[in-house]
Amino acid sequence: MPLEAIAINDLTAPLIKKPARKNELAERLQALYDSDDSQPSGEEVLSIIKQGFKRGQYLYVGMFNDKPIAAVGCFDDGQTDSRRLQYLTVHPQNRGRAIDAKFIKLVYDAEVKKGVRQFVPVDRDIHQIMSDYELIRVKD
Repeated sequence: MPLEAIAINDLTAPLIKKPARKNELAERLQALYDSDDSQPSGEEVLSIIKQGFKRGQYLYVGMFNDKPIAAVGCFDDGQTDSRRLQYLTVHPQNRGRAIDAKFIKLVYDAEVKKGVRQFVPVDRDIHQIMSDYELIRVKD
């Protein structure tokens, strides 16, 4: 099964086919963020994401073989037609394998299908990926 980018607006979304625990998705996402030194703690990120859910924001989860291996927040400020991408994380065993780039491209494609035309990559890594793939305009 290939990598999929699935937009969720609830941490209890049924992404894991046979969850062992009620909050397994949230637990796995928190552990994913906790394992990433470039991001705030999993608890902090998920708290921000939950607040965003109340305002119609999304978290894209990268699923591979029924496991969340990547995540990135997709925020809409409600004032422009752009999306802010922030809090990119990838499972430690998949770092350095270009999963992050493939995942961001999948998120980009999904948002473009919804009509989004402008993106604001907040994290340095997201900015680099989007620049490399020419998904944003880089000022000279």
